[in-house]
Amino acid sequence: MGLHMRLNRLNSLMFLFLAMAGGPLSSGVYAQLSLDSLDPRQMAHDIYSGVNRGSPPASVALKIAEVIRVYRFRCTRVTDYQVFVQRPNLLDIKAKCSGDPLYGVTVASNGYVAVYGGNGMVSALDRRDALIYSFGATGQLESDSRLTADEAFDETVERLQLGDDWNLMYVLAMFAVILAGVIAIAAVWFRMWQKRKSKQKHRRKVKPMARHTVQATTSVKDQLLKESERVAANIYKHPSGMYIARGKRGKRRFFRSRTWAAMYRSFGVRMFETSAPQMIGEPMPSDGAE
Repeated sequence: MGLHMRLNRLNSLMFLFLAMAGGPLSSGVYAQLSLDSLDPRQMAHDIYSGVNRGSPPASVALKIAEVIRVYRFRCTRVTDYQVFVQRPNLLDIKAKCSGDPLYGVTVASNGYVAVYGGNGMVSALDRRDALIYSFGATGQLESDSRLTADEAFDETVERLQLGDDWNLMYVLAMFAVILAGVIAIAAVWFRMWQKRKSKQKHRRKVKPMARHTVQATTSVKDQLLKESERVAANIYKHPSGMYIARGKRGKRRFFRSRTWAAMYRSFGVRMFETSAPQMIGEPMPSDGAE
């Protein structure tokens, strides 16, 4: 801040020296000295205060043009500006200079200021964002985007009339989507209900990891083992198609698949265990189970 004040004083002394010496002072040098003597922080505070206190838009536009030029952007005069975002202690302004793309100017109550744009990066002015002020060649306010009650009513009616077809298509599309969703949910629910009913009617007799209620005594297992054929180590196949597997502890279990019999023999896992088959020509006792 001290360096900036020293530069301002130096520029003022140069201006006075040239004026007292009677030397020619070009308009470019005068404009440069005038810009250098401006304090951007004070200008930002002036713009912020002017917008919030309801200062004339023409004076605010002059301040905006000055701060744009201070940041070495080209701006002959501001033709339009819009305060499109207004936050506590901060303002975002879109400014249109004559013959140039839009600039963005951000000012704060503490003197913060930023200028950007001039290359098409700032979007166009939109009346729906905020009020737009427009100025003539003399710098005086010519018009703003404020609508009267009649104009607002006419514009609303015009939008509704132009959008009748689109609104109807939108409503029909939404109804179709909702109907499809309801049908899909109903179909899934009906399918799940149907499967549950079918499982209740045709419940499987064999369940994984479930101890079978019908067991056989040691003598019955010995007899079944005699009737069976050895197909692998500790795995036997009975003529009924059942497999008898001997586990690591010597327990003999019955399975419908050789795979589950091998699982029990090797790891002791009783998957899909089933009841003992009927002995050939003899009834199977039900007491003294192993």
